[in-house]
Amino acid sequence: MIVIKGAIFLAGIIVGLALMRYNYQLVHFFGHADLAERYLGNGGSYNMWRLLGLLVIVGVVWYVF
Repeated sequence: MIVIKGAIFLAGIIVGLALMRYNYQLVHFFGHADLAERYLGNGGSYNMWRLLGLLVIVGVVWYVF
């Protein structure tokens, strides 16, 4: 059980950091999100991917511990 949670923790951290690191490429692949642009201001799509990456990291830490 500890090995599975360790693997989930490692994978979640990697995915979260990748979402935060490659937000520019993700926006160009998926396009701009109108809702994010409206509520987060200019560059909101980029911030949305950063926030999603942070949410993944917090979620995986919360799940594991």
